Amino acid sequence: MAEQASFFKHSLKVNPDRCQGCTTCMRSCPTGAIRIRGGKAVVNDNKCVDCGQCMKICPHKAIYIQQDDFALTKDYEYRVCLVPATFIGQFDAKYRTKEIYACLKKLGFTHIYEVEHEVGYMIDLYNQYMEEHPEVRTFISPYCPAVVRLIQVRFPSLVDNIIHVRAPFELAARVIIRRLMDEGAPREKIGVFYITPCAAKIAAVKYPVSRKETCIAGVLNMDFLYNKVQLMLHDSDKDAQPVNHALTSSDVLWPLAGGEACHFKGSQYAVDGLQNVLNFLEKLEDEAVDAEGLVEMRICDQGCVGGVLATNNRFVARKRLEHRAKVFDSQNRTKTRYRRYDDPEFCKWIKDQMEIPEIKPRSIYKLDDNFAEAYKMAERMKKIEKALPGVNCSACGAPSCAALAEDIVRGIAKMDTCIFINRRSQASEDAIRSIWGDRVRTKENNNDDINKP
Repeated sequence: MAEQASFFKHSLKVNPDRCQGCTTCMRSCPTGAIRIRGGKAVVNDNKCVDCGQCMKICPHKAIYIQQDDFALTKDYEYRVCLVPATFIGQFDAKYRTKEIYACLKKLGFTHIYEVEHEVGYMIDLYNQYMEEHPEVRTFISPYCPAVVRLIQVRFPSLVDNIIHVRAPFELAARVIIRRLMDEGAPREKIGVFYITPCAAKIAAVKYPVSRKETCIAGVLNMDFLYNKVQLMLHDSDKDAQPVNHALTSSDVLWPLAGGEACHFKGSQYAVDGLQNVLNFLEKLEDEAVDAEGLVEMRICDQGCVGGVLATNNRFVARKRLEHRAKVFDSQNRTKTRYRRYDDPEFCKWIKDQMEIPEIKPRSIYKLDDNFAEAYKMAERMKKIEKALPGVNCSACGAPSCAALAEDIVRGIAKMDTCIFINRRSQASEDAIRSIWGDRVRTKENNNDDINKP
């Protein structure tokens, strides 16, 4: 059977010249999306959720994130840099925010707009959605796109628990475009470029779960812009104001672990780190935890400051943001945020722009559209897995014996791919047994198990 058609696209790429086929990335992938083929890592689009774990762990730096060409900014007259607070947290506290923005303008951006200006609206959207869905007890934040994709492919029974709202950067992009158009700027001349701390947000822009068209013109890697700005800061003696500059401490802390859940009622949970997220989702799926309220999840440790494109230590960056939050609060106590809660038309427009009608489950365990055929394939997969040695050595190019059994059933691998099955001499068998022990089955026994009805 041919492998199913791809329904996901991802931003993580493998550099074959650097890849050594060491299996480190494959064995760490939470969805089993990586295989070794021809001595190189190959990513399965259907299973990859762009969590970035493979990029973090690769000892050869063979996995990278493909960003948009910075030259794309020149195609627009109004060039908006959409800045997340995480970006500011990368810089030493001795540099004022205005100085950092001045460098961004020197790079060619005409406007600076901060993603976290729309935090207040996001809180309202979350609360409104939760009030409209009293049948749901546990609501999962849609903030982290890697979490949303992970639920789709590995925990599909939980998709209805996700709040059906788009990510904050999408709202920020729409608001700044509307404001510029209100001031007379033609839509086709406005280009919004988002600075991303991770791979998942690139995928969320390019291939959104909502299937709604994005209004973001390009996505730029945070480490790329950080290095450019850092080189310029030493010679910078100018200040630059963003379109808005009335952030509060709540806004600045929003992308950090715990910065979201604290705004909501109920039993709020803030979970960060890939393994912690996986464990908590398993508990939710098994109904082993009572989480009545909002569950905030971040794939990256400490939140977005732990993203694979964040240059500086996540704990240092978090501390810097906490410091800036205090500074912003002291500076902006008398300032009024540019918000229009009293404008019903504007609020309705925001809801229409941000609402996601449906998030579909896309289970990686689905074997066939036909239930009867899928059942037969599942039974065959169990039989094949039982015949395999069960040592999960990854020498076959799959992360586990179970994964190899699935590949065989899907028609993308063969039984003799297993080195234990495909051994030819007693000496080879003795050598393998000396490593893995007597639990390794003989070739004859394996074949007998497979042929049993």
